[in-house]
Amino acid sequence: MKEKKKSANWYIAATHYLTAGFAIPFLIGLAASFILLPLIELGSTLLITIFLLVVRLLAIWFGVMYAANYLKKTYIIEDKNKIVNLATMYFVVLNGGWWGISTIISGKRVGVDVVFSLLNFIILAPLFYLFSKKYISNTETVA
Repeated sequence: MKEKKKSANWYIAATHYLTAGFAIPFLIGLAASFILLPLIELGSTLLITIFLLVVRLLAIWFGVMYAANYLKKTYIIEDKNKIVNLATMYFVVLNGGWWGISTIISGKRVGVDVVFSLLNFIILAPLFYLFSKKYISNTETVA
């Protein structure tokens, strides 16, 4: 069995965020975009909006489960609460910053798409925290 590594909390949290909050949702979103193409042709904004929210929710959920399993196998986690809090801060600051900067740069006025993306962020950030809290666990130290 591979020996677990002792790393700083910020490093473990960054690994968790990058896996669960960025990489897995990106890959699932990329795959889902091929499913979304026929929905765009239907022209139903509400259907597309609901589909995107469900895909993002499932992507975060699956990403957190995968990342928590990876962390459990790879790292010694002494205080899961610190890891969860730091990873959630990374999620909020980086994703919220990306949302804000992209909204400002694109020059979008407050409309349905901006409100939807803000609500999407407001829903996903607490869910990222709750899923992380549920699936990340303290690990025993290996002598």
